[in-house]
Amino acid sequence: MIRNLREKLNTLSTSPKKPMRIAETVCWVRDTEAPLANFDAVNAWHARILGINGFNPRRALFLDTETTGLGGAGTVAFLIGAGFAQGDRFVVRQFLMRDYGQEASQLQLFAELASDFDSLVTFNGKSFDVPLLRSRFTLQRMDKLWRDLPQLDLLHAARRVWKLRLTNCSLQRLEAETLGLIRTDDLAGAEVPQRFFDYLKSEDFSLLEDVLRHNAQDILSLAALLCKLTEAYEHAEEQQNMLDVFSLGRSFLRVGEQERARRCFRIASMGPARRALAESYRSTGEWEQAQSIYEEMVRRGECGVEPYIRLAILAEHRFHDPQKALTYTRQAMLRAPTSELQTLERRRMRLAAKIERNLLR
Repeated sequence: MIRNLREKLNTLSTSPKKPMRIAETVCWVRDTEAPLANFDAVNAWHARILGINGFNPRRALFLDTETTGLGGAGTVAFLIGAGFAQGDRFVVRQFLMRDYGQEASQLQLFAELASDFDSLVTFNGKSFDVPLLRSRFTLQRMDKLWRDLPQLDLLHAARRVWKLRLTNCSLQRLEAETLGLIRTDDLAGAEVPQRFFDYLKSEDFSLLEDVLRHNAQDILSLAALLCKLTEAYEHAEEQQNMLDVFSLGRSFLRVGEQERARRCFRIASMGPARRALAESYRSTGEWEQAQSIYEEMVRRGECGVEPYIRLAILAEHRFHDPQKALTYTRQAMLRAPTSELQTLERRRMRLAAKIERNLLR
């Protein structure tokens, strides 16, 4: 006699191959294994930069869903994929509802698995996967089973590092450009909902095999992408593309790693990087270093009128040299767009008046 969900699962085929009428209320589950990514190289320092303190990838659940739409009322996650470390292997466990009546089973089994982990790793999960799953738990009156785990959304983490170079940070673009992975014969994400609807009509399980492969690859790529990100931070100054070096510098600055950030900005050696380097020195009151960098930007003709304005401000307020500040202001006016001329003219007049008062003393 079948007494619980786990016993029911044991009675199901691991890969139904022919059309069948689904009478069970228990979802279908499949485990596949792959070599474990280099999780041991991910440490607390990486986690802090990525924005999730206390993160341990061996205690994280890598999550990706396949859904019947892009959100809104009626959208269901018909497939929940979850990846996790198990010994020296990486397991991808997929919970597939073969009919809408199996959603409660699917959610319960996923909740049981998630209860063993401390955090989630997703790709755009903060905006899509997690809110959708939370709403499905609510609609199934299973709120008590839902846990809001700390979440590392790799879409945001990847954008901070690679968006300047790649512009488009879709998962497949990141796979190709950072992991060297080119998918062949992969099902386009836009086709996934229709595959599920076609399956419901025909009960031909083979229609879902491409969906399962697509989902499993997404989860494997999350694990690989996490390791690639930590590797980039570990070797920030050795990155081949200067846009990546600059982006890594900004990420370091974001978490207070001033010296690492400055090293990246120096190596990147372009206008925006020099601007960021100067601003870093300015924020810590190292005025002479900031002045030197702004002067280099002027010599290189970088960042338009901005370095002239910054030099004028430093000259007036930090080095108490209104004459030099006036000179930089006049130079700025020669290069400024019309929208900034009125502000600069007020600065010029104020500096000229200050210089005149000093002469009369």
